[in-house]
Amino acid sequence: MINKCLQFELWYQCNNHCTFCYNNGDLDLTPDKIKLRNLQNIIDKISDLSIYKDYDKLSYLGGEFFQGQLSNPEVKAKFMELMEKTNWLLQNGYIKSVWLYATMTIGDQKDLYETMEKFQFKKEQFWILTSYDTIGRFHTPKMEETWKYHMKHLHELYPELLFNTTIILSGDTMKKYLNGKFSFKEFGKEFHTAFFLKYPWLPGNYTKKDEFNKVLPDFFPTRKDTLTFLRKFRQDEGLEMWDKLYNFKYRAAVCMKNSNDDSKVMISNVRDQEHNTEYEGNINNAEINPKCGHLNSCCCYVDSDACWACDKEQIEELMKD
Repeated sequence: MINKCLQFELWYQCNNHCTFCYNNGDLDLTPDKIKLRNLQNIIDKISDLSIYKDYDKLSYLGGEFFQGQLSNPEVKAKFMELMEKTNWLLQNGYIKSVWLYATMTIGDQKDLYETMEKFQFKKEQFWILTSYDTIGRFHTPKMEETWKYHMKHLHELYPELLFNTTIILSGDTMKKYLNGKFSFKEFGKEFHTAFFLKYPWLPGNYTKKDEFNKVLPDFFPTRKDTLTFLRKFRQDEGLEMWDKLYNFKYRAAVCMKNSNDDSKVMISNVRDQEHNTEYEGNINNAEINPKCGHLNSCCCYVDSDACWACDKEQIEELMKD
């Protein structure tokens, strides 16, 4: 039984300016000619019906294409061609579901709603992937309110639509959870969403976690707070939620990433869902911690070089029923 998702990153351009972005909030503008090239390359790729012996889901992420990046009529027409082709694949049984990323923090999102009209889907066939963070994502109250409005409005229009929200387990998020100021259960119920939970990472142009915590206080957690969080989370949230703590089986198997360089083709990032590892092209490019076999980025404490994934495994073993 196939259960793999092929994901495409259309381009880098983004106007959300998340403080923790790996681009360090840079717009990294993508020229229209590159957008058109990328979209056509993806259309050509998904039109090869032989690939569906390996994949049964398609996923698209930005940049952020629904926040003004389809303003060029030619680019928008090509994007809608991609969406129409994806709908055809869904309706004819080549894929089981579609994953579509939407930030939903700026504007009326008219391109998103127009895109939704291109699809005819049943429950559990269409996912909107989005993100919510307690710090670093919403720079104004209006951005957060805009996100909340579109989450609820989309649910009203398409009650069969599924949502999955990625949340970074920053030190701030953990503290709010431990202090009763944030509840995953209440949040999930209010916005009709499932979750994918990630540990924090060091954004571009920074080499030290404590240095970045001066820019965005409490982004990287302490080890003590994390261990307390993990114990409470394991006890209170249940095994299903525990399983979604940065588990690669909830991510696309392969992400085809496009470049702003006109001479480069799509780069394949492989996610090893069995070993919770991500690498570019081949396993030799994986940034693995030789001490434990987890990704180097799992060493995400501001006050310790210990591995978050190792700590999670130890707590899971200790708290088994």
